[in-house]
Amino acid sequence: MEAMSHPLLNIAVLFVLGALVFGLSLFVRRRWTRIEGVNTEPWSATLSYVATAYGVLVGFSILLLFGKFADARHAVGDEATAIGTAFEEAALFPDSAPGIQTALVCYAESVVDVEWTAMRADGSAPEVDSAFADLVQALGHNDHPATGALHAATATNLASQVGAISTARETRLVAAEAELPTMLWILLIGGGMFVVVLIFVVTMGARPATQAGLVVTAAVFTVMMLLLVAALSTPFADGPGRVTPRLIAETTATMRASPNAAALGACPSTAQG
Repeated sequence: MEAMSHPLLNIAVLFVLGALVFGLSLFVRRRWTRIEGVNTEPWSATLSYVATAYGVLVGFSILLLFGKFADARHAVGDEATAIGTAFEEAALFPDSAPGIQTALVCYAESVVDVEWTAMRADGSAPEVDSAFADLVQALGHNDHPATGALHAATATNLASQVGAISTARETRLVAAEAELPTMLWILLIGGGMFVVVLIFVVTMGARPATQAGLVVTAAVFTVMMLLLVAALSTPFADGPGRVTPRLIAETTATMRASPNAAALGACPSTAQG
């Protein structure tokens, strides 16, 4: 499904599909002329029921996946904000700031460089797990106990921001695994094909070209809905409109360009390389 990520490819697929369905409809109509005498009333009643049930099924799938998609987009923004805020607040602790800020930069870079690729395969990256563990450990190397209301509040908020980073990451990892069950995909694809066939039957009284046009319209619209479901089920895939690590990458660039960047240490992966 990730291959259907680019609009031009989707348009090409819909165009080819429309041409095939149009030709097939004309072929069946002209090849088997006896079907023109079929009684369409029972088929019309069946179409009404199946189309209604199919519409509910598609709508449920879109609403379910759209919620996950929106959660993923918000989580990336929350994660980037928490990383940037923690980086600024860490500067108030001179002795421990280099370690905490280095850990934040390394975590952000590992998310962009490693975990985004892993999420496209519905998984997480062990490198990011390690980077976050280093970040938590860096919080424990404070220069001295927090004194004063402002200093203590900042230390508490810094720890809170690190917790927000963990929460946001967990949200996007869950969203990366948001896929429809195989049985539901079978119902969506099989149900769509059945609806198109029923529309072909109930429009038997129309002229062949008119009937083919109606069937093509139904088929193209059904496939468009299926492509939308597929896109929403892969929020981190390549292609326009998907969730990207841009905000986290921009936050990383800002941290690297800050006046404190000279005090930052090397990330473990960089040091090993």
